[in-house]
Amino acid sequence: MAKQSLSYVFKNCQISLTDNEITEFGKDDSKVYVLSDIIKKFEGEGKRVDISIKETSELEPEGEF
Repeated sequence: MAKQSLSYVFKNCQISLTDNEITEFGKDDSKVYVLSDIIKKFEGEGKRVDISIKETSELEPEGEF
């Protein structure tokens, strides 16, 4: 059976619930997306979604080398 997939990937981004925005930071520019517009595409009775949110940060070394 055929399958259809809807997926969004935002790298190096910041989410603001107050401003309803996702801001994605690139090397030379940034792009802003409307958070609720993205979420609405997944909304609906009978729709089942998988959600994964990951935060990454630099790890500070411990001790001296």
